Amino acid sequence: MKPAKISKKIISPLQWQDFSGGEWLMQQEQQYLNQHLPGIFGYHLLKLGHLSCQMDCRHSMIRHHVNIAPPGITAGIAAELTALPIQESCIDLCLLHHTLDFASDPHQILREVERVLTSDGYIILSGFNPMSLMGIRGHLGRRRIIPWACRMFTPMRVKDWLHLLGFEVIHDERYAFTSFAGAKPIATWVEQQGRQYCRPFASAYLMVAHKRTIPLTPVQTKWQVKRSVSATPLTS
Repeated sequence: MKPAKISKKIISPLQWQDFSGGEWLMQQEQQYLNQHLPGIFGYHLLKLGHLSCQMDCRHSMIRHHVNIAPPGITAGIAAELTALPIQESCIDLCLLHHTLDFASDPHQILREVERVLTSDGYIILSGFNPMSLMGIRGHLGRRRIIPWACRMFTPMRVKDWLHLLGFEVIHDERYAFTSFAGAKPIATWVEQQGRQYCRPFASAYLMVAHKRTIPLTPVQTKWQVKRSVSATPLTS
């Protein structure tokens, strides 16, 4: 298993149109996002990464949206995602659309997200699956071309990271049964059959995770009633 943290800098796309099939992929993820956004409430929504910043969140009940990304065309706040300039426990929902795929230290990004989320906050994240047609294509001499230049962590590995940070995955969507090699969108019937019968081999996934903070309850001392002592009076 490859290490999560590396020293090499990963080239990240500035927009969905920077790679083959990116616009189609954005549309698929937008549909899932529209399904999950109305059920999440709060005051502040945070988008991390250039691809996340371009997602439409008009269906969200949360009205205050903040974009954070490295310097680029979509960043509202230009900052490193491994050191967010936000105080802890103030964000209700965080979007990470393929943010971990193009990160040198995905663990630290998730730790930062856990820090800034409220005790009942949510994460919506997406990623590419290495156990897919896209993963196979990436090993056939395409590793330096976006999107195959990304990290590609398996959904199970990402779930393990989330569980260690106290998150519960409540939705797990699988889609995009294509290698993203051609500019032509995948046929609708192929996508439908793949979602029904070949979920583990989808090229992309989207998860919704809920932060579960369980307060520590001190163990109370068990009070015991002293047993009554009966004394027989002395008689002379």
